[in-house]
Amino acid sequence: MKFSRWPLCIAAMIAAMFSALAGYATVAAAQGVTTGAVSGVVTNEQGKGLEGAQVQVTNRATGARAGALTRADGRYYVQSLEVGGPYTISVRRIGYTPRDSSGLDVSLGQNLRIDFEMRTQAARLAGVQIVSSTPSSIISPSHEGVSTTVTDSAIARLPTLNRNFTDFVVLTPQISTKGPGNSGAGQNNRFNAIQIDGSIANDVFGLGSTGQPGGQANAKQISLEAIKEYQVLLSPYDVRQGYFSGFLLNAVTKSGSNEFHGSGTYAFRNEKLERNVD
Repeated sequence: MKFSRWPLCIAAMIAAMFSALAGYATVAAAQGVTTGAVSGVVTNEQGKGLEGAQVQVTNRATGARAGALTRADGRYYVQSLEVGGPYTISVRRIGYTPRDSSGLDVSLGQNLRIDFEMRTQAARLAGVQIVSSTPSSIISPSHEGVSTTVTDSAIARLPTLNRNFTDFVVLTPQISTKGPGNSGAGQNNRFNAIQIDGSIANDVFGLGSTGQPGGQANAKQISLEAIKEYQVLLSPYDVRQGYFSGFLLNAVTKSGSNEFHGSGTYAFRNEKLERNVD
């Protein structure tokens, strides 16, 4: 005797359908309302809905708070309230006498209706004076992005071993020297840019770690004595600065004057600073 497979397949599909429906019914039966709600209308003396009134519902037993703002017609609705109480409902709006309603209990699945009528009250608002203690040099319309300025006096006073004007970029907190070169904001040192009097002075091939031409031979493209001042810029909001994702070193050189003057440097190492060689 041979049996067809189609009746068996249809029976299996029907059994699976009933099983799914039974599972859905079990899940649906497990879901239900576990909280209550409070709603109502806030009106003025003329009985018109009051918009923008602050409604706050406080559970005195637990201290839990929930709130809402009245709509254009003065209606409010605060849901997901814990069953029980007692609850206190407070209504506040500038220019009206505050209203409170206390000793309210919310039952399971209940939408408790509480209406309020607010009366006009003259309110005098005190002026508030805000004084900023932040220097104007930090927050000002001309301040654009993170920057550190190295002045000529700092260049003359600060010590340097290499006599390279880029040595002072470490004064910027966002600069790291842990890698092969100076890293700005976590970027590779090849993504930095150097400008001298507005001209780009980068290492074209990116072979050296200093970012300057001839960096592999420890060459310095300009004397430290010729630098007047420079900035270390990170993410400047200035359309005139670009083509870098690390930091920009923007340097300007000294200008001439009618007085003849000069400067000189010398290298000195005391033998007391050397270690003893056995």
